[in-house]
Amino acid sequence: MLCPICGAEYMEIVPESCSICDWNLKSEAAFLATAEIYQQKEQAKLNWARKMWQMLQAKENPNHHNNSGLSTASVNGVNDNQNYKDLKKQLEQIQAQLHQATIERFQLHCQLEWVLYHLEQLNPESLAETLYNINEKLDAMPTPEPPMSEVGIDYYPLINLLAAGKWRKADELTWELLLQVALRAEEGWLHLAEIENFPCTDICTIDSLWEYYSHGLFGLNVQQRIWESVSGEYGKFCDRIGWRDGESWKYYDELSFSLEAPEGHLPIIVWRQRACYGVGQMMAAETFLALRSRLATCSGEQ
Repeated sequence: MLCPICGAEYMEIVPESCSICDWNLKSEAAFLATAEIYQQKEQAKLNWARKMWQMLQAKENPNHHNNSGLSTASVNGVNDNQNYKDLKKQLEQIQAQLHQATIERFQLHCQLEWVLYHLEQLNPESLAETLYNINEKLDAMPTPEPPMSEVGIDYYPLINLLAAGKWRKADELTWELLLQVALRAEEGWLHLAEIENFPCTDICTIDSLWEYYSHGLFGLNVQQRIWESVSGEYGKFCDRIGWRDGESWKYYDELSFSLEAPEGHLPIIVWRQRACYGVGQMMAAETFLALRSRLATCSGEQ
């Protein structure tokens, strides 16, 4: 008997499957006894299996020729070798996905077991009592607020203006508060000695409020960082924070009182009328140096 697929010959004992191509040899006998429609289906299966066998042989031995002397590729009229590579690539991708899914499923299973184990260890009544005791202790603890001023200044009006985004009014009030702290409201400007001895709590409060409500855009420490980045050159400093445009020094009314302003644009402390002038007996650059020094000292003490 000949295998209908690969042509292997069996003289006496016919096995269940061909030892070469693994085709079910018993189907040949059934094929002879079936009706015509079944014979057509079996014939189609034989043709498909024969084609697959030829493709496999072509891959393993590209120079192999069939009985008619023509190569398998010539008989089929297509590049079966390329088709085989494509199918193999798809199979490898599917196998990789299945492998990854197996790993993920195992990891999820381990995590679920861990959670279930710890849930089993919990005593719901004990847990609820512990949480209740913690809440009681927290409620009983005082919540002291850090002092905002060493000299009794009320900063809540400034907080309200900053929280509402009223930046110009907040800047004007900041200047008034500085004069109140230094007891210079009548004079309207600060001496060098008054800046050098300005209360640390108050200067840090003013800086932190401006920085907090502007989301880090404004504040004295922000200005100090920019000052250091330009090596303490007042002109470049003013260019960076929008107090000067080229050779044109800004007047107070020309400033941008919004979050669209440059970084460090506010508050205005070292000048009031125009950025190139100071206030009182000190130039703006001198005032900023003194303020920067005091802020650095106070920040180190906090």
